[in-house]
Amino acid sequence: MTPVSGKVFVMRDSCVKFIFAALAMGSLFLASVPSAWANSVSFNLTANNLGISGSIGDVTVTDTGANQVTVTLTMNAGFSIKLQGGDIAFSGPSGLTAGSVGGLTAFSGANTFSGLSFKQFFTPKNISQFGAFAFDYANIKGSSNGVVSADSLTFVLTAPGLTASQFTGVAIHFCTASGTSCGPLTGFASSGPVSTVPEPGSMTLLASGLVGLGGLVRRRR
Repeated sequence: MTPVSGKVFVMRDSCVKFIFAALAMGSLFLASVPSAWANSVSFNLTANNLGISGSIGDVTVTDTGANQVTVTLTMNAGFSIKLQGGDIAFSGPSGLTAGSVGGLTAFSGANTFSGLSFKQFFTPKNISQFGAFAFDYANIKGSSNGVVSADSLTFVLTAPGLTASQFTGVAIHFCTASGTSCGPLTGFASSGPVSTVPEPGSMTLLASGLVGLGGLVRRRR
């Protein structure tokens, strides 16, 4: 009877460990899902007023702190972001002001242009054929002489209760050439439907948890 009783005790102990592990992983899953699916939104700039087909670039808004998001604009080959006299407009969030911006930095090839600032701020602002946007940051100043456009741009927005999930639309002023010289034409591009981007860290955690549960099941069997 002793060996059998001992065997039964071991099996029960394994079951208890398995249940606690499953509960722990379930809690982690429930905690990570909301942040994973609300961490970042991405806008594909597929509409423009120059009749150009295809995508001009992408704009991603990411939660990077309490009441804080980071905006990243990345232009496709053959296009750039207009700096001097340009516009970057948003719909969806509330509470943004001219002073909400920090860390405005532009990039073109190996060149980095920091210490930039928006000279103007409008609320609301009509952007070409795309209608009025709630907030418009315009006319970037502080770039080197002769630099009037950039291939990518990043900055931080801070406002009470601000999250990436609040952003529903974006429009930008762009140039029809890559690099710092803007190109022969300028126009406005806007986004289609917003797409939600999961947070890689949370999804990796979930995958690791599932693998761990699979290992516990195999050991119990």
